[in-house]
Amino acid sequence: MNVVLAGGGTAGHVNPALAVAEALADASITFVGTERGAETKLVPAAGWPLELVDVVGFDRSRPWSLPATGVRAIQATRGATALLKKVNPDVVVGMGGYVSLPVGVAAARLRIPLVLHEQNIVLGLANRVLRRAARLVGVSFEETLVQAGPRGRYVGLPLPRRLVECDWDRERSGAIENFGLDPVRKTLLVFGGSLGAQSINQAAARLPQLWSDRKDRQVVHIVGSRHDPETSAAPGDLVFRSVGFVERMEEAYAVADLAICRGGANTVAELAVAGLPSIVVPYPHHRDRQQEKHGRVLERAGAAVVVQDSTVTGESLAALADELLFNEARLEGMSAAARTLSRPDAAQAMASLVREVAG
Repeated sequence: MNVVLAGGGTAGHVNPALAVAEALADASITFVGTERGAETKLVPAAGWPLELVDVVGFDRSRPWSLPATGVRAIQATRGATALLKKVNPDVVVGMGGYVSLPVGVAAARLRIPLVLHEQNIVLGLANRVLRRAARLVGVSFEETLVQAGPRGRYVGLPLPRRLVECDWDRERSGAIENFGLDPVRKTLLVFGGSLGAQSINQAAARLPQLWSDRKDRQVVHIVGSRHDPETSAAPGDLVFRSVGFVERMEEAYAVADLAICRGGANTVAELAVAGLPSIVVPYPHHRDRQQEKHGRVLERAGAAVVVQDSTVTGESLAALADELLFNEARLEGMSAAARTLSRPDAAQAMASLVREVAG
């Protein structure tokens, strides 16, 4: 089976695509992305071939750029059509991001079967346009099935095998050593996605002062690749570890008792499979408030507490974290609730849709 996987821009689109490729190990895989997206690093690092299409998204804040964007889109579709003729796939899989739109349109024109996957709870622009041309549309959240239409299938969000098959107890032992932590203390994990989140980082930076006399807790703060980690030692008795980026997030999840984080779809899926209780601070500037909707899914299940970004301070997060960290019964309940939302078989389920359509 010859498969083209189109998706990119952010790691949120690329990583699920890589998980699907991993589940299609018996197929010939070609990734299609753009030269500016995360796929240029992540796909080659995973050992898959990557073809590039020149496409950009439409900036709603600059409506005058629409004509130029339209011309680029036409050119991108022509480029994608030529690429698909060269690769001659049995099926094209659109994983979201700007590049999946011209590739999906090209697949429809060439009558190549098309399968889509939507990571977020709200269909993205590319998938809204392409869903009628697709044979099947896999979604990460059951709530998205109405938008996906009659071809929608709830599969979950594909995660890498190393995460869904993780031995959490064994991982925890290594993580305690690697982060230089105390195995007895409660651990708060703070992160804002691969790039970081300024509001969360600023609030977390207050914790060493607010908890300076606490010997019963410790903090792992992942500031993100756009931010510099704190280099000075935390005052007093608090153990505070600040790092820029963690390659294997299962290590951070394994050592944590509670997380403070954004509400991206990948993060929510990872929290669920790890069974990690969380305080979710959604990114506030999405037009459709998708991260808040993701967080509310966790909150309704009893796995998380959602806090608005505009209300976040070091003091408010410290108080809430303090309330949760030492309530064993509640933490256990939140952990169990998170696992009820987990779909560890999502990559395999999505791969099954691809095989079904490819025939």
